[in-house]
Amino acid sequence: MAQARIPLPTAKDAPGVLKLTAAIGKAIIDKGPNSLLVGELASELLAASAKVPNAQAAHDEAKALEARLEKLYEIRDNIVAAVLPLAQRASKALQGNLGKDRLREMGDYGFTVDDSPQAPKAAKLPKPPKA
Repeated sequence: MAQARIPLPTAKDAPGVLKLTAAIGKAIIDKGPNSLLVGELASELLAASAKVPNAQAAHDEAKALEARLEKLYEIRDNIVAAVLPLAQRASKALQGNLGKDRLREMGDYGFTVDDSPQAPKAAKLPKPPKA
């Protein structure tokens, strides 16, 4: 027979940790004086298992909020997808109507205009010939 392995949930598996802690606390209570977990460790585990329902409720609420958050992001993203092409068209139209000399006026429409001088691009080095 192979050696038994006891996988433990990690901090990344919060529901697993909570479930295991609740099960340990229940077993300590059910076994009473016959429990193999006794003393200070048993007391700490019982105190911890008493907090599990609150933690589980918080976890469930967080999951519900995540679902709500995803829905809100979906609403936002759908609107962004619809208005972005319009903003791009507006930029192009304003650039055409204003010309290069008056692009600063695009700031009146909410666009950010950066007319600081740009650093020259570094020259590309030629690729060595293949051997």
